[in-house]
Amino acid sequence: MSKVTAEDIKKISRLARIEVAPENRESIAQQVGGIIGWVEKLNEVNTDNVEPLTNVSESFLRLNKDEITDGNIAEDILKNSKDAKYGYFAVPKVIE
Repeated sequence: MSKVTAEDIKKISRLARIEVAPENRESIAQQVGGIIGWVEKLNEVNTDNVEPLTNVSESFLRLNKDEITDGNIAEDILKNSKDAKYGYFAVPKVIE
């Protein structure tokens, strides 16, 4: 099992640019070491002949056709404009 030290926590906190008080480093080192130990236990599990899980649900979402539409409301949207020409928003010229 990997041993995480307070010195490791100091280095990681510096790399992550987070501040960890010196008095908390040992406690955090024990917690992180416990997490790493738990993850290492997963390596002991025999996963031979086990299909990878991609979705916990048996149902799949219905797919819609990827069709582009303007919603047929262009005229309603252009009513909000101060100035509309040829079916588009008209704006003042900004480049000379």
